[in-house]
Amino acid sequence: PDIKWQILWFFAIFIAVFIVLYFVHPAFAITFTPVIILLAFIILALTALVIYIIVQKFEEQMKEIKYEQTGVRTADVGRLSASGAAFRLGISNMRRRKLRSFLTSITLILLTFTVLSATSVVETIRPNRIMLPKTAPYNGLMIRDKTWEPIGEPSARIIRNEFGREHPVAPRAWYFGAKVGEQSFVNINRADMSYAATAMLGLTPEETLVTRPDRFLLPGGRWFRPEDTLVCIIPEAMAAKLGIAREDVGHVYVEVFGTNLKVIGIIDSNRFKKAVDLDGEQITPVDYLLMQEQQAQQQQQAARGGRMSEEELREYIHLAPDQVLIVPYQFVINAGGTLRCVAIKVDDGRKVKEYLDQLVQRVELNIYSGIDGRTYLCSAVATTGVHGTKELLIPILIAAAIVLNTMLGSVYERTREIYIYSSLGLAPTHIAFLFIAEAMVYAVVGAVAGYVFGQMMAKILVALNAMRGLNLNYSSVSTVWSTLVIMITVLLSVIYPARRASDIAMPGIERSWSLPEPKNDAIEMTLPFTMTGDQAIGVNAFLQEYLAAHADYSLGHFSTADITFAPIQTERGEGYELSLMVWLAPYDLGVSERLRLQTVPTEDAEVYAVRAIIERESGDEASWLRVTRNFVNMLRKQFLLWRTFPVGLKAEYGQRGMRALRGEDQAAGET
Repeated sequence: PDIKWQILWFFAIFIAVFIVLYFVHPAFAITFTPVIILLAFIILALTALVIYIIVQKFEEQMKEIKYEQTGVRTADVGRLSASGAAFRLGISNMRRRKLRSFLTSITLILLTFTVLSATSVVETIRPNRIMLPKTAPYNGLMIRDKTWEPIGEPSARIIRNEFGREHPVAPRAWYFGAKVGEQSFVNINRADMSYAATAMLGLTPEETLVTRPDRFLLPGGRWFRPEDTLVCIIPEAMAAKLGIAREDVGHVYVEVFGTNLKVIGIIDSNRFKKAVDLDGEQITPVDYLLMQEQQAQQQQQAARGGRMSEEELREYIHLAPDQVLIVPYQFVINAGGTLRCVAIKVDDGRKVKEYLDQLVQRVELNIYSGIDGRTYLCSAVATTGVHGTKELLIPILIAAAIVLNTMLGSVYERTREIYIYSSLGLAPTHIAFLFIAEAMVYAVVGAVAGYVFGQMMAKILVALNAMRGLNLNYSSVSTVWSTLVIMITVLLSVIYPARRASDIAMPGIERSWSLPEPKNDAIEMTLPFTMTGDQAIGVNAFLQEYLAAHADYSLGHFSTADITFAPIQTERGEGYELSLMVWLAPYDLGVSERLRLQTVPTEDAEVYAVRAIIERESGDEASWLRVTRNFVNMLRKQFLLWRTFPVGLKAEYGQRGMRALRGEDQAAGET
């Protein structure tokens, strides 16, 4: 087909798909400039084309420079270029069998539509647990923000309603007299005496069942009771400052915010520091001023090349007990304080795990769990999962069987073609890629066309109100997953047919050539290469140039000397012989041989074959066979390289060969 029509059809199909998606895909409705998408693809295609042309020109120039420097011509007939040719042959075969290709594509399009419609990618939440090097003071859960931000007072009521009937729930509230980061004061007055605390800590009666701070009270004091509202517990330093002795507990009042609070206990400040929760930190409020200083130091350290600590695992500095007034939880909330954490005491470690899974699904907070002496930091992690895959097993198997049957039929129909490709020099791998290329086309067509078909069906069903409020979503991650499923299904289905095609091309067990057994230190073999009579002289001239370029080499794979090119007489007429002495690397093995390449006529007078006669001159036989195989393999590649030359270059080598036979140019390959 004409390349111009191919380009026009390529752009026509691309524009058609773009127009369809423009009207049916929701992404085009929410973007301001959807035409940019079209321009981006056009720019990408043009850029790739320009890059390809530049790279090709660069490689051609480098080959010419290398030839001028070394006198050796090379060509990169690699897997990529050979596979590309196989890809084009595979597509041309699909054009020859249009009905079968069309029906197979329809099957994959319907499978793509089914996968897109019946599956969905759902985001789920799972707990992520990190074991901390701390001993859990109790079995249970402790919920707080990772940076000790307020978590909302309704959270305490919700947790208490859910768990409070079976387990102790202890919320904790803080009150600061100033904004976070500023110096805070809470004045506590008694008569003409005053004490400036930094914050108030609101606790509940259930706290005695969790961290048990009541064990740090001095004799004569007690903890909060459910009916207590206007009471407080003061630290030792505050009691001394306000002139309150142990005997006064329960009879004396202090004034806070104009409200008189009865002092029901004095707490031991030093021992109260041992009241820690599951996070390993004290239950008193955070000292934000000291935390700011610490953060400033860490930033300076990071600027000098250090590393800042992770917020989730950072241990915060808390206020000393002497800076805190302990009051009932509800008093702090009424005064304008905020809830900072909630602790739940659960004796059974198995229930801790059960409650943890429930809470992680509902809160976006850090949850510390204590289970049998071990402490874990738990947080919610979003994961995606595919739903509806079980229902797709049968359709996928049916589509895979159809593709497998189609490709197997194609293999057996093209057995003669496979033999022809093999005789022309295609390796079994390249022949297998012929069928893989067809499968890749099926996969791309099925995935793209199925996706577009799904978008169109969704648009039509919504317009007709046939889904009754249910909208199909073809714009999420499920699209990528479904497309991959189709492609993987098709490519897996073609593995066996491609293997069969490869076996037909090379029916023997050995898939690589080997040297024949030597006789009397000599190897005679016919190379798998034939040529017409008008090319016989040119091939020898090219080989003479290649071998002469390795004369007097101390490096490289081989070194040559005494190269001669002359006509010989055979049973079927005149032939040509290229004779030379060869030393093979590694040179310390001392392997040398006499090589005679004879180009002789076959039964067909216009066809010449190449016979190689290799005679060992020095070196042990095992080393000679090993390195000779590599040398012959390089010669075989030169014959393949000859096939890639243009007609003009082959004619030039033919003229050089004629001059060499006449004795006019013994070098034949020198330029």
